[in-house]
Amino acid sequence: MRRDVRILLLGEAQVGKTSLILSLVGEEFPEEVPARAEEITIPAAVTPERVPTHIVDYSEAEQTDEELWDEIRKANVVCVVYDVSKETTIEKLQWLPVSGNHGLLPRLPIILVGNKADLRSGSTMEAVLPIMSQFPEIETCVECSAKHLKNISELFYYAQKAVLHPTAPLYDPETKQVAPPPRPALASPQHL
Repeated sequence: MRRDVRILLLGEAQVGKTSLILSLVGEEFPEEVPARAEEITIPAAVTPERVPTHIVDYSEAEQTDEELWDEIRKANVVCVVYDVSKETTIEKLQWLPVSGNHGLLPRLPIILVGNKADLRSGSTMEAVLPIMSQFPEIETCVECSAKHLKNISELFYYAQKAVLHPTAPLYDPETKQVAPPPRPALASPQHL
């Protein structure tokens, strides 16, 4: 089992990445929200899986592209946050082709996070489902509200679970079959 989990939150400015983190840690919506939260470590004793969890916030305004790539390389799971009340942030989820087998990002589990559910009646799942079915890296989508503390702990639980109990190597959604067992990385020549 892993010794820790590193969760990276990505998304457009003002979608509520920092608010989600601060609401989780403070158990209330912050009065003032900085441009970016410092890395937070949740001790193993208070996580459902009993594994220390590091939560990293990325801010395009405060960090460089080089810092972003460094954070992506260190991450175990990426939470892509969008604002459910702004259709443009949902449309920008189309950048996902750069992930996994499709492009530049390593194949990491992805959790789609629709924040600000308190500002919209109804769900955005209908708009997000085609994106989810297109990319096997996406483990799930969670709609939440940092302001009302709705589904925040669930969001981070799903992110942790995507790392500790991955489905991607076990199940191929395209063929709808269980994947063959992985080949050992250091196999002897007769086993290749």
